[in-house]
Amino acid sequence: MKPLSDYSHIRGFNYTASYAGNDEVFWDDYRHEVVEREMGYAQRLGLNSARVFLPFASYKKAPERFFSNISDFVRTAYQYGVSTSPIVFFGRCFYPDFEDDKVDMLAEENWDLSEAYFDELYAAIGQEPGLLFWDISNEPGYHTPNFVTFYPEEPDFRKALAKEPEDMEGFRAKQEQVWKFIRHCCRYVRKKDPVNAIGIGNTYAYEIEPSQTAELVDILIFHDYFETRKRVRDTCNLMKALSEKYGKPVINNETGCLCRANPYDMELAIMQEYGFGWYVFELMIGSDMWNRVHGIVYPDGTIRDPAIVAAVQGFFRNRSEGAICSDVNRENNISLAIKLANHALAATANPAIPGDCAQLAEQLLEAAEYVANFLEAGELVPMRIPPTARIAAYRRMKNPNVDEIKDWLYELVCTIKKACHILDETERFNRV
Repeated sequence: MKPLSDYSHIRGFNYTASYAGNDEVFWDDYRHEVVEREMGYAQRLGLNSARVFLPFASYKKAPERFFSNISDFVRTAYQYGVSTSPIVFFGRCFYPDFEDDKVDMLAEENWDLSEAYFDELYAAIGQEPGLLFWDISNEPGYHTPNFVTFYPEEPDFRKALAKEPEDMEGFRAKQEQVWKFIRHCCRYVRKKDPVNAIGIGNTYAYEIEPSQTAELVDILIFHDYFETRKRVRDTCNLMKALSEKYGKPVINNETGCLCRANPYDMELAIMQEYGFGWYVFELMIGSDMWNRVHGIVYPDGTIRDPAIVAAVQGFFRNRSEGAICSDVNRENNISLAIKLANHALAATANPAIPGDCAQLAEQLLEAAEYVANFLEAGELVPMRIPPTARIAAYRRMKNPNVDEIKDWLYELVCTIKKACHILDETERFNRV
């Protein structure tokens, strides 16, 4: 697609199919039916663009299969209203210090290998209407395995955590080696494809000018995993200034990470505030090592957190003084739930006619669900593992532990009483 003046409408996601532990597995074992199902999830969420990693290793193994799978993905996604931004030069072979490839792809005498690869990629999808823009490389700013990329402009918080490499001169040389290759790739892709837009998935906003790539791209791209609203806004202010300086639009094409104090709803609210397009990391809660900290949707279509879905659709929690707290006891129905729980506990204590475990458990679980639904509706308990999920798990058991359920029901009753400030008769008397 030709470069746009504004990408604020982009509500995108990074994508690897849920069954694949990494991108190489995804393309080597491509499954059309899974992609179709998961692009359906994206459509339902109101997402409109996918960012996909294209491993050079997969290309080398089976070029024809690789390009056939990529073409199928781009066309399938487009059928669901989802454009594609492919990461072109991706893989360990495009970084110094990694020895899993015998050919030094960064050496100038080997640049023709990358050019030939792009020629084939362009032939496969360069004319597809679903192609949004070429993402030349993912986080090309060089860093050693144990070093956070260091720049004098880096925020003090990051600088304090970084350990400056002993050989800074050597480090800078390797950094420039990568950027020299990336600048060449930008020029080559532009020459080969003068129509479609290009950008670079920079790790940090402050890499853009030192890398000398701002003049070579159509879109200024940054990744943001910063930890507080101030730090996110500081980065956005820098990107806004760069946008004004170079007259180019901005996209944040990697963001959202639970283990980096970078919740989706915080990040997307600020992206909306600044009018920047974005790609969350990532759509699926899959089988890879990041599934505990990234992702919106499970393979079966259930979700991790409704707040993420709301944020993706532009709705955010009210954190102002005007927020109204829920009152689940507005109609005094909590007392009915407590009575049912007391009755269930009494009836199963010494049943007149002993029943099987499942029957006794169900009587307790019915009472537990009554209480649990109040607790969940009022957000009075953590929802990491909702009480109703535990109830469903008990109901799937053939021989649930009745005494264990009794103990837990008692805890639920105590929780709801405390949350709603309810005293029993003994407590009232003692307090009077």
